[in-house]
Amino acid sequence: MSSRVSLYLERLLLDDLLFLETELNRRKERFRREHVVMAIQSEQKLLTTYRRDKLEQITKELRRFINECAVAGSGVQLAFSPDVSLLLFRDVPSASKTASHLLTGLAELNGKLAMGDNRISLKMGLSCGSDVLAAGSMRSVRQSALVRRASQCAWKAPGGALLIDENSMNRWEPRHEPMRIPIDIDGVSVYKVSPNRGEAASPVVDENHLLDFLKQVAKKRITTLKYSLLREEAESDSNSAWSRPVARAVITLEAFDPGEMRNISHVTKCALSEYAGHVDRIRRLVSDLGLGLVKHEEASSISAG
Repeated sequence: MSSRVSLYLERLLLDDLLFLETELNRRKERFRREHVVMAIQSEQKLLTTYRRDKLEQITKELRRFINECAVAGSGVQLAFSPDVSLLLFRDVPSASKTASHLLTGLAELNGKLAMGDNRISLKMGLSCGSDVLAAGSMRSVRQSALVRRASQCAWKAPGGALLIDENSMNRWEPRHEPMRIPIDIDGVSVYKVSPNRGEAASPVVDENHLLDFLKQVAKKRITTLKYSLLREEAESDSNSAWSRPVARAVITLEAFDPGEMRNISHVTKCALSEYAGHVDRIRRLVSDLGLGLVKHEEASSISAG
């Protein structure tokens, strides 16, 4: 025989409802933990202007993109919508890693969606503290002070930026990076950071020339670039008995200039062992300028072997 008692809310008195609410909150306290919550807002207007099939594609690709970035930082998804998404982490470094992946991969997401001038730009907020949160529990999400603070940080953040609260600032690495900005949220100080900008990848050898090329592309109102990877075998030097030839990776960025009706390109080379970091660095630079990026169909699948 079941010991569960059926309750009908319309038969309960106000005192009974208040007792149940108090008892529920008391029992939830044993699940209280230190949590880190990230809110992600997509800053774009196309959600009210595009066709239904296009909106479905945007929603599908954006959900997949955010979920993959969350997994990369050992986080879980609390809630998703094309406008606002929530992620949950155990610590601030994991959230920082996910934020870096979000900003780095945004260029390829925009390239895949091919939306022209209506590119997706992300605004992010981070809050840290003690709370009762669980994936799949919308009740805990609605009542969470961390969710509310992270959402307000994301709402006030500029495009492509991450704002964090004071608790997150105390756990951020490197410690000197958070920069105080002149706004408060519920009496809590807010800081601006650049997630893993210096650690994600070393600078490209000709980074200044690459930036000049990307700014030229943006100035011509070209929205999307193609990139290709090619392995280049080094020629052996018969005069050297001590050194062995080192293969290199050739990374080519290409865009079509409609004004001159021709392709413009930029080529950079690096050691094969460094190409993954260089590609990530290039993706981040392209993303920071709000451009889209797609991989060329004929690009090689390079391995460092």
